[in-house]
Amino acid sequence: MKDLNQDQKFNMKKNLTLYIFLILAIIALYISTKTYKNFSLDKSIRACVISQLKKNNDMNSKQAEKFCLEQIKVK
Repeated sequence: MKDLNQDQKFNMKKNLTLYIFLILAIIALYISTKTYKNFSLDKSIRACVISQLKKNNDMNSKQAEKFCLEQIKVK
């Protein structure tokens, strides 16, 4: 009987650490998605603005940004 209780306690501790790890991992993923949500979009817009400014000398940065926002949001 005594060995059975120790095995049960060990399994409960093992399961508890697994559940704590999973909860912390889910929280970390949630925070990272909130933090880096627009990172890729901003990076794409900046690259588009730079290429538009190099391609069209008549375009200023505000016009290029507006154009890129429209083009990227469509996709």
